Amino acid sequence: MTEKLNDKAEKTQVEGIIKEDRVIISDPDAIQEFYYNSYIGELEREEPDTERLSLNSVEVLLLSERKRLLIYIDNDKKKDIYDFENLLIYFSHYDDKLWHKYVIYMDLRKRGYLVRSGYGEGIEFRVYKRGANFETDSARYLIYPVFEGSPIELRDLDKISRVALSSRKDLIVATVDRLSRPIYYSVNKFEIINNVEINEEDYAR
Repeated sequence: MTEKLNDKAEKTQVEGIIKEDRVIISDPDAIQEFYYNSYIGELEREEPDTERLSLNSVEVLLLSERKRLLIYIDNDKKKDIYDFENLLIYFSHYDDKLWHKYVIYMDLRKRGYLVRSGYGEGIEFRVYKRGANFETDSARYLIYPVFEGSPIELRDLDKISRVALSSRKDLIVATVDRLSRPIYYSVNKFEIINNVEINEEDYAR
């Protein structure tokens, strides 16, 4: 189900269903736009010809900030619709580092990079070069967020560095300062790369 926005915005708002720490979308047009065109979400197939899109919390916040999602509290249309702030509060119950992760995710998207979920073990995001297709291309960077009050253990950094090295990807440590500005460090070169373009030719896919 979709609803038309005001005349200034030609986009439509898509109805989503909250299921714990994710949101499910079934609208075929929205699946085409979000997944196939913008590479947002994960496809799930209930039947051979029936698709639905599963969005994680940072993807939900992105689409909410862009005024693209209609999500009713308790999935009850008689209740209010979640706004961005209330969605952030809701999903933060599942992930208390969500805001910092979202700042990093949103910044990478604004820079034009394709961002997908990571491997776990602290690797939060996989980042692809601009214009890539995540279904056929390999990620170029692995993003390891570090949060205030949670220093990196050297053994963890060594383990993750080995994962990046074995997969021929560049490991980037990302943090967020007190003004909610993301800062990126290349582990290989130990140099800050904030506010500069990531060198996409340094590493093979």
